[in-house]
Amino acid sequence: MAAWTRKRVSLPENQGFDRCTLDSGKPGLRVVVFGGTHGDEIEGILAANRVANTDFKLLSGILEVVPVVHEAAYHADSRFSPLDGGNLARVFPGDPNGKPTQRLAHALQTQVLNGVDLLIDLHTAGQIYDIPYLVGYIDDGRDKKGLGARACKAFGADFIWRHEARVGGRTLSDVDAAIYTEAPLPGPTDMGFVDRYYDGVLRVLAELGMIDKSVAPPPPARPARRIASGGDVDKDLQSASHAGIYIPKVREAERVRKGQLLAQIIDIEGKVLQELQAPFDGWVVVSQRRPHVKPGDSVVGIAIDDTKS
Repeated sequence: MAAWTRKRVSLPENQGFDRCTLDSGKPGLRVVVFGGTHGDEIEGILAANRVANTDFKLLSGILEVVPVVHEAAYHADSRFSPLDGGNLARVFPGDPNGKPTQRLAHALQTQVLNGVDLLIDLHTAGQIYDIPYLVGYIDDGRDKKGLGARACKAFGADFIWRHEARVGGRTLSDVDAAIYTEAPLPGPTDMGFVDRYYDGVLRVLAELGMIDKSVAPPPPARPARRIASGGDVDKDLQSASHAGIYIPKVREAERVRKGQLLAQIIDIEGKVLQELQAPFDGWVVVSQRRPHVKPGDSVVGIAIDDTKS
């Protein structure tokens, strides 16, 4: 049985990452698992580390894990870099001559992601948003083998979110086939979701023929709901037009109807400054968690039922 190897990739400003590799020695796919693209999303980090410490009997291909992609943000318990305020999940493929976060993205893109067959990027909602337990992929024609759709179905989340457009800057942007996860986990750390993420990765590896199917847990009893929307979650969300206090009227994963009240923004005296309503029937996929908002902040969004077979 092949053994894991661990290589340290060091960058300036004490940045860097550990790259863990398990090579079957046989032809096949190369799958990469990321944890900690955002430093405050702990369950993905723990699940990725668990994968990198499991002695798989890899049947084919190569499995690679970067357990903590953005170490500076992790140590700061933040979505953003303490070095430059950068959001790593918005600057890919990076810039070797840019700011620290851009240089980190460039190293990850050129040294890990180039030539990858499938990326699994383990996110959670973190401290800012409420998001259902979901797995998403981009369906814009670049994934010729359909690996993203297959991996999403195998993963076993509550929702599968299909995006018809590819947006620059994301970890997924310059990878033909990739999936990402989200889950409503603001803290404290939920070890149950660590288990679910780990199990999901195993199901994907089994679906792709990289490990024996008997090793992977069975799929959840209830199949995932399929939803769809554009690829730019930042811009697809409704925004605050006033500074104030955000009052949600719905929860993540809730079914809503066109015109339904999603949220209000009020002042400290309780005066309603803005009401946000559902523009169409769908499912609540993002809702602001923090109370304070300012004009332009993305606060709530819904996705429609996916009718594509």
